[in-house]
Amino acid sequence: MMKNYFLLLLVFPLFVQAQTVEFESSITADLSAYSGTASFAGLGEYEIFPDFVDGILDKPIILVDGFDPGDTRDINGLYSLLDFTGTSGAQNLADLVRAEGFDVVVLNFPQYLRLSDNTLLNVDDATDTNADMVIDELDYPGSTLIDGGADFMERNAMLLVELINTLNANKVGEEELVIIGPSMGGLISRYALNYMENQTLDHETRLWISFDAPHHGANVPLGFQHQFNFLAFGLGEDLNVAELQPVVNGLLKSSAARQLLVDHLEPHLASGSDVEFDPTKLLPEPHPFKVIFDTNINSLTPTGFPQNTRNVSIINGSGIGSPYKAKDGVTNVTPGFTVIDDTFNVPDAPLPTTAQIGVNLTPATVDGSQLISKILVEANFFGTITIFDIEVNAQAPSFSDGVDAASGGLFDLGGFTDGLGSEGLVGDFIAALQIDKFNFIPSVSAMALESTNNEINWYHNINLSNDSTEDTTNSTPFVNWYMPTDNENHVQLTEANVLFALDEIMPETLSNSEFDNVATLKIGKNPIDHELLILSNSTISDATISLIDITGKLVYNTTNTTLSSRTTIPLNLDSGVYVLNIENKEGISYKTKIAVK
Repeated sequence: MMKNYFLLLLVFPLFVQAQTVEFESSITADLSAYSGTASFAGLGEYEIFPDFVDGILDKPIILVDGFDPGDTRDINGLYSLLDFTGTSGAQNLADLVRAEGFDVVVLNFPQYLRLSDNTLLNVDDATDTNADMVIDELDYPGSTLIDGGADFMERNAMLLVELINTLNANKVGEEELVIIGPSMGGLISRYALNYMENQTLDHETRLWISFDAPHHGANVPLGFQHQFNFLAFGLGEDLNVAELQPVVNGLLKSSAARQLLVDHLEPHLASGSDVEFDPTKLLPEPHPFKVIFDTNINSLTPTGFPQNTRNVSIINGSGIGSPYKAKDGVTNVTPGFTVIDDTFNVPDAPLPTTAQIGVNLTPATVDGSQLISKILVEANFFGTITIFDIEVNAQAPSFSDGVDAASGGLFDLGGFTDGLGSEGLVGDFIAALQIDKFNFIPSVSAMALESTNNEINWYHNINLSNDSTEDTTNSTPFVNWYMPTDNENHVQLTEANVLFALDEIMPETLSNSEFDNVATLKIGKNPIDHELLILSNSTISDATISLIDITGKLVYNTTNTTLSSRTTIPLNLDSGVYVLNIENKEGISYKTKIAVK
């Protein structure tokens, strides 16, 4: 049932051909805390894309798959996630690093069957034994279908541990790994590195890049969750919108979604009901699985983050609190925003039937309890007959307005609606929506900002140079970061954040140990645009500041400058990478690289 190509790495360590390697983890994650969950080793697959220089597996960069219900992204699809458009046209981050001698290793979590004898079978290798055109448990009686891309993060983390050990055992030379974790892959890789450090297993990883990962959780507006669940399962057999059922079961109720979402529909359900909300449960509430996962990942290391790596973050949410826009591209989305309020004809109903649909984002704190979901279904039979009249309210906590309208990496609603078609009630619903994206990974979550008593202000003004007296502080576990001004699509690569990633992946040796005794300096945003922001924990007088381009040419120089806690320097430079040198009056230098967009 298993394909195992590890021996190929042992026989041909100096020249790796790209091929898919399927493997099981040798370590089984303990999932016993999750009620009714079996603990067993997972199944993963990876492919090594050798560098373009010598083809030797000697400088591996691992790209870890994120949230992917149904395994819609295969390994080549994951590779293409690194596409971006820059001043030179269409490019790919993986291609760029391979040209510099790095090997890219893509880890995917496929769908597989756990058979009655506890062996694992990749769905791609399974046979449609009952000829119903679907590969599922019916083809293998007694089996269980595991959706790897939406499975428990701990199980997938053990697959990454296995891959790390395999690469370190078979690579040529002593180069340490780089791990890039986009989206949920950021949590999976964080858990794997934490686990290895907890178990004193050397992960030999020098750099971990968290790419728009939900360290405090992800968000799907609760109004959407209620609507999709009720329309899929609550209308009755004749009226249920069957097209929405896979969205609810495969996405919203998946193990990973239960671990990720800061507000999950299931804790809001009334006792004994699968669709009706309890009107007394107004405040945001995560699924119990999220509480368990947060405890698990934070208990492995003193900070809850890997200690023996350089930890940096790329986020797609605005770093200055900019709101995101409605579908018209002009209107700011605010707490309580009306997403849809319209009436539709219900096709195929036994009687002429209409459905009034209303969805609002979670409200501001000051507005108290407000409507977030409304479904009014009426039939016309010698008068109006009310079939359903459902209204659901929600309330923001005292310490933050509702998360839905906060800055963050944006989820394209097409991810929910792809494949649902444009006809009938679903098509009318999609067309009437006033937003086409929503805040999926809040900026505060992607930066993992510390909070007091777990009271996270999703609208916290991120200002990492100053302390804060708010419930959410400005303390982050990351030593460097890229934050855009405007909200971007979740895990969107741009020329600016690619420059940041390349600067981290291919660092120039710049020693600042002597300067560290004088002051701690940080670049406020990197890459920069038209100004350089220098953050310092103490005042530095009579400093000399210079910039040198990659050809060694001095392009900026100023003397007798006083650096305070925040010093802004206007610049007008071409796009590229530069070495910044700051020298104090005693001649002690601080050097770092900056990228200009």
